[in-house]
Amino acid sequence: MAIVKRGGRTKTKQQQVPAKSSGGGSSGGIKKAEFDITKKKEVGVSDLTLLSKITDEAINENLHKRFMNDTIYTYIGHVLISVNPFRDLGIYTLENLNKYKGRNRLEVPPHVFAIAESMYYNLKSYGENQCVIISGESGAGKTEAAKQIMQYIANVSVNQDNVEISKIKDMVLATNPLLESFGCAKTLRNNNSSRHGKYLEIKFSEGNYQPIAAHITNYLLEKQRVVSQITNERNFHIFYQFTKHCPPQYQQMFGIQGPETYVYTSAAKCINVDGVDDAKDFQDTLNAMKIIGLTQQEQDNIFRMLASILWIGNISFVEDENGNAAIRDDSVTNFAAYLLDVNPEILKKAIIERTIETSHGMRRGSTYHSPLNIVQATAVRDALAKGIYNNLFEWIVERVNISLAGSQQQSSKSIGILDIYGFEIFERNSFEQICINYVNEKLQQIFIQLTLKAEQDEYVQEQIKWTPIDYFNNKVVCDLIEATRPQPGLFAALNDSIKTAHADSEAADQVFAQRLSMVGASNRHFEDRRGKFIIKHYAGDVTYDVAGMTDKNKDAMLRDLLELVSTSQNSFINQVLFPPDLLAQLTDSRKRPETASDKIKKSANILVDTLSQCTPSYIRTIKPNQTKKPRDYDNQQVLHQIKYLGLKENVRIRRAGFAYRSTFERFVQRFYLLSPATGYAGDYIWRGDDISAVKEILKSCHIPPSEYQLGTTKVFIKTPETLFALEDMRDKYWHNMAARIQRAWRRYVKRKEDAAKTIQNAWRIKKHGNQFEQFRDYGNGLLQGRKERRRMSMLGSRAFMGDYLGCNYKSGYGRFIINQVGINESVIFSSKGEILLSKFGRSSKRLPRIFIVTKTSIYIIAEVLVEKRLQLQKEFTIPISGINYLGLSTFQDNWVAISLHSPTPTTPDVFINLDFKTELVAQLKKLNPGITIKIGPTIEYQKKPGKFHTVKFIIGAGPEIPNNGDHYKSGTVSVKQGLPASSKNPKRPRGVSSKVDYSKYYNRGAARKTAAAAQATPRYNQPTPVANSGYSAQPAYPIPQQPQQYQPQQSQQQTPYPTQSSIPSVNQNQSRQPQRKVPPPAPSLQVSAAQAALGKSPTQQRQTPAHNPVASPNRPASTTIATTTSHTSRPVKKTAPAPPVKKTAPPPPPPTLVKPKFPTYKAMFDYDGSVAGSIPLVKDTVYYVTQVNGKWGLVKTMDETKEGWSPIDYLKECSPNETQKSAPPPPPPPPAATASAGANGASNPISTTTSTNTTTSSHTTNATSNGSLGNGLADALKAKKQEETTLAGSLADALKKRQGATRDSDDEEEEDDDDW
Repeated sequence: MAIVKRGGRTKTKQQQVPAKSSGGGSSGGIKKAEFDITKKKEVGVSDLTLLSKITDEAINENLHKRFMNDTIYTYIGHVLISVNPFRDLGIYTLENLNKYKGRNRLEVPPHVFAIAESMYYNLKSYGENQCVIISGESGAGKTEAAKQIMQYIANVSVNQDNVEISKIKDMVLATNPLLESFGCAKTLRNNNSSRHGKYLEIKFSEGNYQPIAAHITNYLLEKQRVVSQITNERNFHIFYQFTKHCPPQYQQMFGIQGPETYVYTSAAKCINVDGVDDAKDFQDTLNAMKIIGLTQQEQDNIFRMLASILWIGNISFVEDENGNAAIRDDSVTNFAAYLLDVNPEILKKAIIERTIETSHGMRRGSTYHSPLNIVQATAVRDALAKGIYNNLFEWIVERVNISLAGSQQQSSKSIGILDIYGFEIFERNSFEQICINYVNEKLQQIFIQLTLKAEQDEYVQEQIKWTPIDYFNNKVVCDLIEATRPQPGLFAALNDSIKTAHADSEAADQVFAQRLSMVGASNRHFEDRRGKFIIKHYAGDVTYDVAGMTDKNKDAMLRDLLELVSTSQNSFINQVLFPPDLLAQLTDSRKRPETASDKIKKSANILVDTLSQCTPSYIRTIKPNQTKKPRDYDNQQVLHQIKYLGLKENVRIRRAGFAYRSTFERFVQRFYLLSPATGYAGDYIWRGDDISAVKEILKSCHIPPSEYQLGTTKVFIKTPETLFALEDMRDKYWHNMAARIQRAWRRYVKRKEDAAKTIQNAWRIKKHGNQFEQFRDYGNGLLQGRKERRRMSMLGSRAFMGDYLGCNYKSGYGRFIINQVGINESVIFSSKGEILLSKFGRSSKRLPRIFIVTKTSIYIIAEVLVEKRLQLQKEFTIPISGINYLGLSTFQDNWVAISLHSPTPTTPDVFINLDFKTELVAQLKKLNPGITIKIGPTIEYQKKPGKFHTVKFIIGAGPEIPNNGDHYKSGTVSVKQGLPASSKNPKRPRGVSSKVDYSKYYNRGAARKTAAAAQATPRYNQPTPVANSGYSAQPAYPIPQQPQQYQPQQSQQQTPYPTQSSIPSVNQNQSRQPQRKVPPPAPSLQVSAAQAALGKSPTQQRQTPAHNPVASPNRPASTTIATTTSHTSRPVKKTAPAPPVKKTAPPPPPPTLVKPKFPTYKAMFDYDGSVAGSIPLVKDTVYYVTQVNGKWGLVKTMDETKEGWSPIDYLKECSPNETQKSAPPPPPPPPAATASAGANGASNPISTTTSTNTTTSSHTTNATSNGSLGNGLADALKAKKQEETTLAGSLADALKKRQGATRDSDDEEEEDDDDW
């Protein structure tokens, strides 16, 4: 096993022994030693190979000392020993994890992180597949060790900037809570015992070794636990999480109640567990499903199957007059049939009857229906529940593997983590225990072969002197279980017994008991005990019970049950969980079905082959007590584990062996740099053979002969310290060579800079540079090679003047602007331009704005009409320190996106267009060097917090595209081809002034009196001038050489919950599917403090003034302009489709009525809720109203899953009788209620959801037709609408006269209509 490279060790300086002084002075003597306060006092030894006495008792004593000192990890060479502390010691923090990065195991205390670091380093350095084998009994901490290894590898190997790799990392970590919920349970020995085994293989990319995919292999799910548990144990965690904390919609659809209601979760009398938070774990499970990528429909199918298992378990039986089993309560069976989407009568017959077919040769015989007694019917019922859960668990693992498949990039390098059952010994041990212990025997065999035996065999082959060690080879026990010839093993005897007496389980058990005498006749590790037998495992003797073993080995569902599920109308059941080929395989008599022993034997051998092809690491876990209490150490129990884990033999062989070995060729390849005779300047120069090169390297490094031995093909290093010294010298070699290159480069650069400065000084004496052109070159350098340029920008006379509106003048238009809006700072940049603004009722529009930049903020100013007078108002104030990045395209357009670290409704990201965009970018970059400039074919920004919008840029040649501008439409900007991105400004033509009036070139943003503005600008606003004229080859501001390239990021999209496609149904493919009454999907929205301060209503309607609260005078006028100029779409009335007729689905017992927590109101009219933050109202539906704000109320659905604002006039407070009457019924509702709801149309929440884009005017018309109140409201709204239209027309005329006609609004997609 390779040792990891370790760098950063401080080399001790050699000290000369001072000469003894004849005098009495102490000068020149030995220096006084200093105490190292950073080193902790070690208890015991950290590596058991350092023990003075190698016995089981000495090992136990050392582990006990360290355990009581909260030190749970100890080494045996490279094997890690872990003792379960049964509490959190705070040793898995991120701070502690970082201490193990790039460190060798001798530099840091023993830890599972050190094992993970060694695996990852060996993978990168030597390109070898790695695996870790974690062994120990149940409750020793195997699962926790596997989780920490996954956490460490995910942390050190993932580049956080790579979205795809980070996604794989998150999904790998998310498999832990998901598979723990479905595969772990509380047992007497462990509160989180793994009841299945898994082998997680993380695959890495070539070169940079980033995780690109993963795969999970599942072993031995204990499906018997689904239907029965030992007293004070629990079923799988997911059943308790689901029944205690499932969402309300699942309670309604699946009839879910508390865990004490179901037989499968309450029979063992253990519902709650100390230290287990089912509520938090359930949220972790749901979050893991989302991270892995399970759709809402898939999640609904999973929970539907869990509900069906629970209800199947509640089916009970009574004995009829003939002594046969009969269903006690048909309502329970009917509800289980509803969840499985099968005929209730077929379900009943499949449970209480057995179909028998007779045959006569090749001819088909008769079919008989044999009734079952209560015991047999109970077994059939449990078999159905076990089959559903087992297939569901296997499907979940397959679905996880699909998500973990990652990219199609090929990779042959991987790290495997094995987390499997520990060795088990119970009072009654059956087929499950023999399978679990068999796998542990195979793992023990791997440990023996890959460590003890392989190490000794290698010493013999290499002719190395060492002391042989005796060890127990458990291959004889493995053969006893799995062998087929010459002496058949236990598995072969089980299969033969099933073949002999297939139909009768008791007869098959008797045949198996008779064959046991032949199985272990000559094996001293086996004893036959009349209906029981003993196997002497490496971990101890285990007595197994023959009864029921053959039936469990069949591992096949009854034909009646397979035929039952094949009739299900739910495609997830009859196609995914139980595909049709299962029934075909069962009825195929030409070959014997694969048994459970065949499967586990095949899986175990594949696992052994996989592990044998990897470089293994080992973690041996020890359980200190049976009480599961911290600081409780049972010496006898730990001593027993030390013996059967073979720790003493492992210590002895490590003491006799060598710490590191390598072939001569590989050793020379790694360390030839350390000898001047073998390497020079990184090149291999040795002309001899490899063994002589090895000797030369060891001689040059002054390694004593006692520290190594040379074999026939390999070199053996005795102690790890010697190897670390070689690795340290190799690191120092590269460090020294890099330092030499750096010194030479610095000398070259220094000479070059000195020469350049000499030339510059001489040039500046003759001519001095121009400050405006220097700053222009700095700005152009930010975009150099990344963005096409406009012809006007590349003129030699172009200079960055800054204050184009003259805001720093003592008088004039610019001074008028800053006085009106109240800006007291000196202005660095000012210009006119446009902003892309979106409103509720219409598409995005380009509106003229004024942009002013000071040292601290960007001000966006709008010209508005207030009482027929033109006024200037600050629309947005953006702090420069809060800017995250500036987004530009690669073309010659003038668009810039200003993205903030934390945008708010009052200060959002903005998307602006101005001619001087390069100068604006340069000014902002100078003021805040931390701003990132992103340039790409698309620009992404947040229209409102959390909502990303992407604008696409393309090259166009249509007549609508101006030569010096662009054309924006539907999120796409079309622009003509510009100058190459590598273009540079030529020198300023002779006789042309450096202070240019740009108004003749631009029709927007032109500055008057630019020269005077430049003179009035304070000195700190501009670069420091070096002269008053001329051009400089060395600008005063550095031009960036390698700007950061823009990496587009994918915005996260939240899936609506629940949607039409995600609502679970009995069968979505059948027309008779019942419609369930589920609240409409709408995200909750609360009014922000910024909105309240501006006087805004919680929501804003598109057209109908009746839906708008009164606007505040402080609202920015640009909002009013955009609203009044929007067009009204034609209202479209959508009618809810009539639901199909569905068969009767009987409901479970009705729930108890609960007094509502909030006042309840009934909707008097329909309200579409098309505005962001509002919630749709369905006529005659009851809602909670938790808050009233003027004419708006904060409305919440009765199941408290949706919340939003709606007009309070649309609601009427209802009496308690109406509230109870409108409460959703327990699932499933009778068909009559469903049909009635569908006929009313408004009561179908799904159809209501699809009509949210209908314009408000349509609903206003519907509302006014319901009485005189609606008619009066319509008249008032019409009058107010006419008044606002007149005002909007005057406003538009004034703006046109002021500044010219604005561009037509673009037709934006519907997704833009719900912005701030």
